[in-house]
Amino acid sequence: MSDDHEGKKILVIQTHGVETPRRTYSPLFYAMAAAAMEMEVMVWFTMDGTNQLKKGEAEKVQLDPKSDVTLKTMLEQAMDSEVELRVCQQSMALWDMTEADLIDGVEILGATSIIDLALEADHVMYF
Repeated sequence: MSDDHEGKKILVIQTHGVETPRRTYSPLFYAMAAAAMEMEVMVWFTMDGTNQLKKGEAEKVQLDPKSDVTLKTMLEQAMDSEVELRVCQQSMALWDMTEADLIDGVEILGATSIIDLALEADHVMYF
């Protein structure tokens, strides 16, 4: 593969939450892969995806019972890989969440921000 992907912006939109654990890991895995390829990566959590970011919830999600890796582990690894995590403010209201409910390292943005983010991204992935 060529290095022409370096510096590109990838926006990953995550709409699935802790109630569908098999759908929570892939977006983070792909986001980390893109970051390893030196791309700028942001994961936007909206709709049901918002509940992944509530303190105490991600620890409960373990895709493979034989592994110690939880959704919390994946979120931490993504942030360690310089993947930006953002959450939709209006989706937080649907889950009756406040800023105090969020795990550390997540920024809240208004719903209209997604339009600008999608227009600025080189590629958008939707889960």
